[in-house]
Amino acid sequence: MSKVVGIDLGTTNSLIATLDEGQPWVIPDEEGEMLLPSYVGLSGTGELLVGQAALRQYAAAPERTVKSIKRQMGTDYSVTLGERDYRPQEISAIVLRSLKQRAEEALEEEITQAVITVPAYFTDAQRQATKEAGEIAGFEVLQILNEPTAAALVFDDRSEDTENVLVYDLGGGTFDVSIVEMTGDVTEVLASHGNNRLGGDDFDQQLQRYLASKFAQANDMELPGDAVTQARLLRAAEQAKIALSENAFAQVREPFLASKGETALHLETEIAREDFEHLIKPLLTGTLEAIDRALSDAEMDADDIDRVILVGGSTRIPLIQSLVENHLTDTPVNSFNPDLCVGLGAALQAGVLAGESVDSILVDVIPHSLGIAAVMETAFGLTPDMFSTIIPRNSVIPTSRSQVYHTSYDQQEAVEIEVYQGENMVARENVPLGSFKIEELPPKAAGELQIEVHFDFDLNGILTVTATEKGKGQQNSFVVNDAETGRLSSYDLDQSREAIASLFDMPALPMLDDDETR
Repeated sequence: MSKVVGIDLGTTNSLIATLDEGQPWVIPDEEGEMLLPSYVGLSGTGELLVGQAALRQYAAAPERTVKSIKRQMGTDYSVTLGERDYRPQEISAIVLRSLKQRAEEALEEEITQAVITVPAYFTDAQRQATKEAGEIAGFEVLQILNEPTAAALVFDDRSEDTENVLVYDLGGGTFDVSIVEMTGDVTEVLASHGNNRLGGDDFDQQLQRYLASKFAQANDMELPGDAVTQARLLRAAEQAKIALSENAFAQVREPFLASKGETALHLETEIAREDFEHLIKPLLTGTLEAIDRALSDAEMDADDIDRVILVGGSTRIPLIQSLVENHLTDTPVNSFNPDLCVGLGAALQAGVLAGESVDSILVDVIPHSLGIAAVMETAFGLTPDMFSTIIPRNSVIPTSRSQVYHTSYDQQEAVEIEVYQGENMVARENVPLGSFKIEELPPKAAGELQIEVHFDFDLNGILTVTATEKGKGQQNSFVVNDAETGRLSSYDLDQSREAIASLFDMPALPMLDDDETR
């Protein structure tokens, strides 16, 4: 039986892990490094660079280097490398394929199955883009797993008694908080909340602007805004941020950063941890609000939490731990392998799905409410375009739910089912997932025809919507996994696989069809 792997596809770093006799371990590269920087680039000669090589190039050639692509997953953003434009899932596939190669070289066998993690608050589009990235890289994606959930799976201080654990996950680009109930080997997620646009990248940018102002004060001129200069400044900011996690002060020296006439200008300054904390504290208050929202959704208060687990590289910042401790007074706050635990948990879940002997049971939840646009009774009378929730957020998955609706006017010949994801009462203010129609309805008075709308949400976050007219039995369905919602077609996936394989100078592997992937 071939090995299955778990992958933490991170904004800043990624890793791949597998099981050995039921125990997860991270697969290192040839130099013993466990983390792969999530950077992709092309050298001046067109050679593919992934990981450390691309990271080293970034400050000198940002136009040929891509970073933090995870933040663009699920969008129509594209980036140009060489003579080709790449979608976010294609750049992510390059990182995943590099990890796949690492695992195959270390384990001396072909690796085809993986569990890939995503932030708990990722939208449907972001989850699907991540799944596509895995398929482009040559994996059968067994499951898209929430990162805080994965981290909780490998928490090694479990009790047979039930414990309520809050997982605070702050990485390079995203933030999540999850309330998890642990009983022995059973991990059940009760509620999640988060922000897909908050992480270490934002702290780096705050420091970058701070350093630019320091340079301007010292040299009586603004720092040039060209890409190379700004990339060097961003690199210096990131290094200072890391240093300030262990030290009260950090020295920043970036020589020859600009010039004034014939005079070379350098950036040389000292940053105090206190000043850095002042810069980022406004960004962190939202994470405390997310804690309160998750507690409310789980119908708990702070006293119900037995312990807090800090996950993600950004939780090394001392201010974060102190903010969480002060917000949840008298609750123990722990941090264990913040960079590795998500990948280790993914490997554990991959083993469960592959049928290996693993003492672990996972119960996860849906992060966003799902429903349709409907005409609903409000204080202003019958109002169109209201959001009718069918599956509430934090419902245990997989799940199936149905609701019955009625036609809204006489002799109505068709109904359109518009599917949305979100929490706003107005449907169009939520995220549209797609739509379809049932036509040729029998002529009847308003309210006499019944339309049953059924939602089926599986472990991978794939939603199938079926609508049935209960009289004649007319039916139509829609799977939120196709080109209508911006997903890649089978043809596009094949083309992407071939393009990415050619970068690695190896033949593309054939796509598995739907029957084979099951």
